[in-house]
Amino acid sequence: MPTSFMTLFPPVLNTLEAMKIPIQTSADFTETAIRYQSLGFDLMRNTHHFSCQLLKHFLPLTIHTNQGACNQLSAICQEGSESLLSLAEKNLSEHLNRFHRERLGELEFLKLFTEKLPDQDWTVEYDDSKVILDLPGLRLIDISADVKHKIQNYGVVFAPRAGHHSNIAERVALYMRDQGLTRMAVVEQKCAENIPLYIDGERHYEDFDGQVDQYREILENLKEQTGCPPHLIAICQPGPLLMSTLILHPHLGKTFGAAGAPMNTDGEKGYLTDFARMVGEDYIEKLVLLLGHTISDEHEGEGRESYDGRLQVFGFYFLGMDQHLRNLRRLLADLKQGNEEDAQRQKAFYRWYNYVHHAPIGFIRDTYKKIFVKNELIQGTLSIDGKEIGVKDYPGSVPIWALGGKKDDIAPPLQATGHMELIDS
Repeated sequence: MPTSFMTLFPPVLNTLEAMKIPIQTSADFTETAIRYQSLGFDLMRNTHHFSCQLLKHFLPLTIHTNQGACNQLSAICQEGSESLLSLAEKNLSEHLNRFHRERLGELEFLKLFTEKLPDQDWTVEYDDSKVILDLPGLRLIDISADVKHKIQNYGVVFAPRAGHHSNIAERVALYMRDQGLTRMAVVEQKCAENIPLYIDGERHYEDFDGQVDQYREILENLKEQTGCPPHLIAICQPGPLLMSTLILHPHLGKTFGAAGAPMNTDGEKGYLTDFARMVGEDYIEKLVLLLGHTISDEHEGEGRESYDGRLQVFGFYFLGMDQHLRNLRRLLADLKQGNEEDAQRQKAFYRWYNYVHHAPIGFIRDTYKKIFVKNELIQGTLSIDGKEIGVKDYPGSVPIWALGGKKDDIAPPLQATGHMELIDS
C-alpha cells in the first residue's frame, strides 16, 4: 500500500517520536496546572468571602460603629479582593493557556510527520458506478455535474504519476466543470503495488507504450459514450503521452491542453533536465538497481519492479527546499498561535504530499530517458508501439493550448510551452 515519505528515514522518525514525549509531558503538566489554578483561585475567593462575612458580623463587637458601616467596609474589602484575584487569575491563565497551546501545536506538527497518514482519495463523492474504466494502471472516474449538459463532449483531466495520489488534479477538473464542461472525468494513476504484472495471462508493461495504449482506450470510451471526442487536459507528466496518443489517433480528441508538462525539454534550461543530461541516460539504470524493488506477494502487483515513491518525493523536497522550509515554519507558527484555518490548509497539503505512491520502473525509465535526456517527441524520434513520431506530426484538426509556471521546479515555462511554435499545422 502507499506509505508515508517519513518511513524513508527511520532514525529521523524515531527522533521525532522521542521529541514528542517531553512535549506531551509538558502539555499534560500544564493542563493539570490550569485545572488546579482554577480550583486554587476558587478556594481563595471562598476563603476571602468567609473572612469578609466574619468581619461584617464581628467588627461591631470590637469597636463602636454601626452595622451599616461594617457592611460597607466588608463590601469594599471583598470587591477589592475580587478585582485583585481576577486580575491575577487572568494573567496567570493567559500565560498557562498560551504555553499549553504552543505545546499542543508542537505536538500536532510532529504528529503530521510521525503518525499514519490518512488514505488519500478524491474529495468529490463517487462510487463504483462512477468508475467508467478500471484499467491495469489507470482508473477513469466520472465526476460530471448532475445537470443538463449544454456541451456534450466530455472534459477529461489526466493526473500525473509523480509519487503522489492523483487527486492533485481534482481542483482543475472541478473548476472546468463549473465553468461549463459539465461532463467531466478524471484519470487516476495507480500505485505500482496495485498494477498487475499479468492481465489475462499476458505480461503487462507499464511503460510509455502501455500508457499510450490505455490513454487510447480511455478516449475511445468517452467518445463512444457521447458520440463526440473529449476535451483533453494533461497536468504535468501526461502531456507528452497525450500528444503522442493524438498523433496516433487524431480522431479521439476535440481539443488538447497541457499545464506544467515537460513538452519540450530543450525549451529552456531547468534543473531536472540539466542534471539528467549531465549524468547521462545510464544514470537511471544505476538508480533503479540501487533503489528499485520488486512488489511483494501481498499486493496485486506482485512481481512488478517499481521505483520507491519516497525517493521521488524526496527529490521534490530537495528541488523546492526553500519554499518547504517557509511553509513548515509558517505551519508551526500557525499551530502554536491557534490559527486553525491557515494551519488546516497546510496540514492537508503535507498529508497529501507525504502520502507516496510507487511508480513502475518501466515508466520512470522511459520518462527519464525519452523526455528529460533525449527529448524524443520534439526530435521526432519517439517510438510508440513500433512507430516513430514527433511533434511535427501533431494533427491540425485538434486545437492545442499550453500553460507554464515560472516557479515550476519540474518544467519551467518554455519547457511547458515551447512545443507550440514547432507544430506545423
